[in-house]
Amino acid sequence: MLNIIKTLDPRPWLALAIAAAALFCVVKYKDAIHQVDKLTAQIAKDKAQASEAARENERLMSRSLATIATTHQKELQDEKSKRDQFIHSLRTGTVRLSIPVQACNASAGTNTPAGPSNSPETRAQLTPEAGATLAAIAADGDDAIRQLNACIDSYHAISTIINKPQ
Repeated sequence: MLNIIKTLDPRPWLALAIAAAALFCVVKYKDAIHQVDKLTAQIAKDKAQASEAARENERLMSRSLATIATTHQKELQDEKSKRDQFIHSLRTGTVRLSIPVQACNASAGTNTPAGPSNSPETRAQLTPEAGATLAAIAADGDDAIRQLNACIDSYHAISTIINKPQ
């Protein structure tokens, strides 16, 4: 009967249950630590990949913008050369500019203006300085348009790189 009482004593069973629960908790804790380590490693890997992708996009953008800037500068230099040559031709008289003007009618009694159908076109020649000034004004406008086009090209290049599928 004493053996039955010793067998019914809950202390060893309680100790065994506590030991099993402790072992279970230790195993679960180690598993959780392992999962955290795996997730931390995956996050670090993803972060490194995203960082490398961002650096590659930055390099692509820099090369694109440098190419656009080089092209833009070359266009500006080429056009400046052409403009300077044209203005030089105007000042030396090699090229002359004229504008259409309306001729006065010889008969004083009529109020009909001279039109393209009833008289030849009359033109007034500009002085070389006036022609050069007008050419410079037009060239300034052309330069502004080229700058805006370079800006638009830069925007499109950057948006293409940013919006490309990953």
